[in-house]
Amino acid sequence: MDRRVDKLIPKAIKAAKTHIADNKKIFKEYNGYISSFGASILQSGLKPAVAFNESASSSSAKNKIPLMQAILELITEQEPEKDAKLLNYILEHPKKESKIKHKIIDAAIALKLAIRTFELK
Repeated sequence: MDRRVDKLIPKAIKAAKTHIADNKKIFKEYNGYISSFGASILQSGLKPAVAFNESASSSSAKNKIPLMQAILELITEQEPEKDAKLLNYILEHPKKESKIKHKIIDAAIALKLAIRTFELK
């Protein structure tokens, strides 16, 4: 496993507890959402994938915004404000977009692994 991802796993477990876990359980939909997120980035691009996942109007069973906030916490290494958006962070740092993309992919992998340590409901 990549060392960067390996180092992120404990932080990803904490972020999952903070943003998407409910009494030490996570809705199984989040496992699918995070699994498809990396493929979405590669297929559509970073900004469209993040914008789609932060859309509150999607027809998804569960709100994907908590996943994006968990990723934002992992890449910035601080808990985001309540209304903070990952897309805004990307747009505010256009010169670092490539580096941010790699950090987001690493964070998504770590979060995917972290989610699997929880009981799914």
